[in-house]
Amino acid sequence: MEDPNSKAVTIGAASVGGIVGVYLFHELSTAVFLAILFAYGSTLSNGFGNATKNAGSAAAKVYSKTLEINEEYDVVPKAKSALDTVTTAAANLDANYGVSASIDEKLKLSASYEKAIDKLDDIKGSVSGKVDELKSKASN
Repeated sequence: MEDPNSKAVTIGAASVGGIVGVYLFHELSTAVFLAILFAYGSTLSNGFGNATKNAGSAAAKVYSKTLEINEEYDVVPKAKSALDTVTTAAANLDANYGVSASIDEKLKLSASYEKAIDKLDDIKGSVSGKVDELKSKASN
């Protein structure tokens, strides 16, 4: 497999940075920052630059191989077809046998959910009432 060009390495490094940001920090803003940082790092010639170039090169090679495998075996359409079949079968089973209704009946999830929402609304009302009270005391 041939080495990817510098643009592909930079895009790969940005992708790795974004994935690391989402995986470790679960925040989009951190993921964007790390993607930009890794893309910039791939243009440097120091240790960080070499690390991001290697990560970007690996990501570009994986992407290229993925496209190659998809072209050869038509993976995406087959996977979509399989998922559609599974989803349809699950929906039919639920409609015919009432699986989700039975689970909800036994676990009382709907009732618990509604209680939690009511409690949350009460807390919100209480907090907003206290905030309004503090604002009125502060303005006097």
